[in-house]
Amino acid sequence: MKNRVIIHYDMDSFYASVEINQKPSLKGKPLVVGEGVVTTASYEARKFGIKSAMSVYEAKKLCPGLITVPVNKVLYYETSEMIQNLVKKITKKVEFIALDEGFIDVTEIISKYETKEKFGRLFQERIKKLTGLTCSIGIGYNKLTAKIASDINKPFGIFIFNNEIEFIQYIKEKPIKIIPGVGKKLCENLKKISIEKVKDIYTYSHYELVKKFGDSRGAMLYYFTRGIDDSEVEFEKKTHSIGHENTYRYSLNSEEDIKRELDELFQRVYVRLIEEELFCKTITLKIKTDNFKTITRSYTFNRPTSDRVMLNNGYENLFGEIENFNNIRLVGVSFGNLSKKYFEQLRFKN
Repeated sequence: MKNRVIIHYDMDSFYASVEINQKPSLKGKPLVVGEGVVTTASYEARKFGIKSAMSVYEAKKLCPGLITVPVNKVLYYETSEMIQNLVKKITKKVEFIALDEGFIDVTEIISKYETKEKFGRLFQERIKKLTGLTCSIGIGYNKLTAKIASDINKPFGIFIFNNEIEFIQYIKEKPIKIIPGVGKKLCENLKKISIEKVKDIYTYSHYELVKKFGDSRGAMLYYFTRGIDDSEVEFEKKTHSIGHENTYRYSLNSEEDIKRELDELFQRVYVRLIEEELFCKTITLKIKTDNFKTITRSYTFNRPTSDRVMLNNGYENLFGEIENFNNIRLVGVSFGNLSKKYFEQLRFKN
């Protein structure tokens, strides 16, 4: 079987970069795109500790001279379409996971290029020539390693993992949070058993990890820390729902604790909704007790929406329907019946 070569491209600070490209006077200044919530921060703004999903109010406290720009969805869609059309000229084996990033399976065509790095540099140059924007490239032997690689030399960098040996050598001393799927809460739970670096996982067997963290998370920790991922690059994969859920080693037993956890999950799902330019029609809350009883509450809006106030009202109403706050081992929030709003490109006559 031929070794796979997977590319992950990630546009650098996409929304902010598009805005700066339109108005060069903004270059080098701390800038965020968003009016209530930060969707993207320029690298200059990130130096102040400003991050996506932070409120603009908080961001301005960190950086009083911060420039804010409203979201211009039409412009971002047009720019993204230009990039995606260029990518599809390389191969049809592509999976666009957001407006500003995607996976490309170049296994069958990489031999046409002198080196993997040469391909990456050529790709970056073509994107920059077409759009004036920069992107970071990760090259791996699967989607997992390509994704991690693209974050290593940001912005406008390239990093390559040729095999599992190289991957493990690089990642073993890194904080465990570098692994996709390991969020803040899981980090805290891992820390309780002295797992803070990736190498700390290697002392646990697959069985032990599954026993401690469940089938899904346990297997993820075992395989991902070893660079193992067999998932395929899926062209035009449709998103039916997005969500996050947390499983707890010890039960939650108060309304306050459960609300705090659900609030955090709601925020994470909402950020994904905005980043992926999606509209939601159904919101669902899920809780599971320690005797495996699952309770779900769903609400469907009259029309798809990405309005935070409307979604939050639906979420709060659903939470009000929950009666049991004892012995809870899992909570989750998901947005379903998703759709994308496409914009017709403007055409100008000479």
